[in-house]
Amino acid sequence: MTPEKLGFALRPGVFSPREIIDASTVLEESNTVTSIFIPDGRSGYEAIEIASTILSLTSRVYAGSGVIRPLEYDPAILVRRVQTIQALSSNRLILGVGTGSPGANPGKTVTTMLQRIDELKKAFQSFPGGIRAPEIYVAALKTGIAKRSASVTDGLLLNFCSPQHAGGLIETVKRQLAARIEFACYLKIFYSSKNDETAQRLLVQEFLNYDSTPQYHEMFLQDGTAETISEFRKNDDWKRDSISVPRQLLRVSLANPTDEGLRYYVESFRKAGVSLPVLYPYFPSDEKPSFKLDTVRRVVMSDL
Repeated sequence: MTPEKLGFALRPGVFSPREIIDASTVLEESNTVTSIFIPDGRSGYEAIEIASTILSLTSRVYAGSGVIRPLEYDPAILVRRVQTIQALSSNRLILGVGTGSPGANPGKTVTTMLQRIDELKKAFQSFPGGIRAPEIYVAALKTGIAKRSASVTDGLLLNFCSPQHAGGLIETVKRQLAARIEFACYLKIFYSSKNDETAQRLLVQEFLNYDSTPQYHEMFLQDGTAETISEFRKNDDWKRDSISVPRQLLRVSLANPTDEGLRYYVESFRKAGVSLPVLYPYFPSDEKPSFKLDTVRRVVMSDL
């Protein structure tokens, strides 16, 4: 039987550069995690550079961006960077890509991004033998981009959705595919060494942050979580008083879960068709580095 795959996301800002290196060592030694994704923001540390460092310090795990916006990069320079990292890492780079803000013409933006992916892959055909194009994942929030991307990429990367939403999108995409691709999904988990309520408040705030983006608000409406999120927006007593996260949100994300709860959560996504669950931990900004690293160790030892 093929072992179940498991990914891990190390977000700059949640983890310092030193903490990312230490956590990557733990993940490499675990023999559980197959892939490390580095979420990329508009500012701060750059995902491909971090991934390159991780790959230089490891020999087993794959690592890469999750996601960059290739339309913001010089195509020729991006190709050279990717080729170099592949040559130095025994082809272990992951390239997670997305459109970013799709602009006034989303369809054209997606078309241009997919063309860039195709051009990058073709650039490896004339490269020295043994150096392959990286595994490429396209960030897919809606069915439209998922269907368009599935035939030209190695995988799709979903984010902050319920198993039901993921399962519906995956089933729709599978109907048109002749070949198998990877279906990855970020599973956001909020931790705090202080108490459960601190972790729960982080979780609720993240939902509110994402709900302010029209694309995610639309997904939350489809997912049946938008009304619950709006109640937290209307009444902010949860910021001061006791808090209890409703079950609707706990389908999507967890706060300070037990090992058993984490296993059940991950399995719910696997049953929905997610072949690469990517655990994505968050912590308070003042969390102790030792607690973060201990949490990474505990998670990878949770028999997921």
